[in-house]
Amino acid sequence: MENLTRQKSVIDGAAALISERRVAYEARDSLQTTVERLGQPEFDNPQSEELLGLFRPEDSRRAVLADMDYIETFIAAGRPVPGFPEAGPRKKLFFNPQTVRAAIVTSGGVAPGLNRVTHAIVQRHYATYGCDISQGGAVFGVYDGITGLLGDEMDIGLLSPDFTREHLAEGGSKLGLRRVNKDVFVDQTAKIVENLRKQKINILYVIGGDGSLRAANHIAKLVPDMAVIGVPKTMDNDILWVAQSFGFSTTVDKATDVIRQMETEASSTRRVGIVELFGAESGFVAANAAHAFGKATLVLIPEMFAGYQTSEEIEDVLMQCLEHVVTKVAAMPRGEGVIVVAEGVGELMWQRKVKIGDEEPIHDRFSYQVERWLKNRLKDGRGRSVGTFVNRPRHHIRAIPPNAFDQTYCDRLGALAVEAGLAGYTRCVISYWLSEFVLVPLPLIAQGQKRLTTSGMFWKQIVLSTGQPAFGVGT
Repeated sequence: MENLTRQKSVIDGAAALISERRVAYEARDSLQTTVERLGQPEFDNPQSEELLGLFRPEDSRRAVLADMDYIETFIAAGRPVPGFPEAGPRKKLFFNPQTVRAAIVTSGGVAPGLNRVTHAIVQRHYATYGCDISQGGAVFGVYDGITGLLGDEMDIGLLSPDFTREHLAEGGSKLGLRRVNKDVFVDQTAKIVENLRKQKINILYVIGGDGSLRAANHIAKLVPDMAVIGVPKTMDNDILWVAQSFGFSTTVDKATDVIRQMETEASSTRRVGIVELFGAESGFVAANAAHAFGKATLVLIPEMFAGYQTSEEIEDVLMQCLEHVVTKVAAMPRGEGVIVVAEGVGELMWQRKVKIGDEEPIHDRFSYQVERWLKNRLKDGRGRSVGTFVNRPRHHIRAIPPNAFDQTYCDRLGALAVEAGLAGYTRCVISYWLSEFVLVPLPLIAQGQKRLTTSGMFWKQIVLSTGQPAFGVGT
C-alpha cells in the first residue's frame, strides 16, 4: 500500500528535515492541492448564513505559502497560485443532512481534546443540521479506534449530543483508542469497507495522527462514494501542512509545569534533573516547553543531529552538549540544573548505535544512561558532587483535559469537519494553516512529517538561553 506507513527510522541526515516551505518549493510545478469531491452538490443548505456564518464560495482558496517570491513566480508565469480550499459552510450540500449517516473514529494515542472534537461533530450534525434518526440519519461512535472497524461487525454505538456533552471537558477518549498493527489493517481492509457499507455510512471522520491519516487515505481510495474527513491529532505537532495540531497547546502547558516543578526539586536538593518529554521523531514539545520555562541548562531534540552521517559524529555532538552541563554546573557555588530531552533522541542513539561515554546504547534507557554519565562528573564550584535524577512524565502530560485554547480549537475543527463532509469533500483534513481554516488533501499530508528547523530563530533563541553548543542544519 503506497504511503500507508512511513519509515520508522529517526532523522538520518539533513534530507529528513522536512518543512512545508521546502515541499512547496521543491514541488513548485507539481504540488497537488486539489481536494476531491464526491460529485456535484445538489441539496440546498437548510440553514442560513445568519446561523452558520457566510457561505464559502466554491472557488475560495488560500495560498499554500505567504512567501511573496513564491507567489510572484506563478503570477509572472500567468499560472494560478497553489492554494487550499477554504473550510466552512457551503450553500449547496452533497448529502441530505437529515438522512446522512456518519461514523467517528478516534485513533492512535491519547491527546487532550478528543472528546471535544467528537462532541463538536455530533452537535453539528444533530443540533445544527437536524440529523433525524426517524428518517435513517445517525452519527455513530466507533469503539477502540480502527480496530472497531474490523471483525464481523463494526463495534459502534449511537451518539447523541446529550452523551458527548457530558465528556467534552474530559481528557482521553470515551470512544477509546487502540493501535492496530499495519499488517492486520492491510489484511482486513476489505472487511473495513464491507462493514462501512453494511452500516450505510456516508461520512467517516478519522481523528488521528499521521499513521491514522494514512489509513484514512487508504480507506478513502477504496470507498469513492463515501466522504472521508481527517481531523489531525498529535501532541508531537509534526503533521505537515498543519500549523498546530489540537492538544499540542495543552501538552506544552503541562510539560512546562512539570519542568518548573523539576527545577524546584533540583534547586532545592542541589541536583541536576533530566526531564524526558514526548517527541518520537521531532522536538516541538520539548523545545516549546523548555523555551516557555526559560531556564533550561540543556535541551536535546532529534533535529540537532540531522546532517551528521556517522555514529562518531553524533556521539561527538552529544558529548559536547553533556560537557556543557558539567562546565555550567562547575561554575555555580551550588550546582543545579534541568536538562530537557525529547524521547526521540534516545531512539536515534539506539538506532545509530551511539555510545553514551563508554556505554553501549540501551533501548528506551537513554535518559538514565545520561544520568549515569553525569553522576560521576558533576561537581559544583566548591568541588562538591552534584546528584542527578530522571523524570519521564509521559502520560501525565497527555491524559489530561484540554486547556481553553484547545477547547475552542477542537470545537471549530469538529464543526468544520462536518461542513466539509456534508458538502461532499473527501480524502482531506481540516487544517489551521497561515491563520486560516482550510482543506488539505490527505495524500499531501502523507508525504512525511515536519521537523523543527534548527537554523531558524526559534531554536537559536533556545540555544542562546541555555548557552549550549549550536548544532544542527544551518549552524
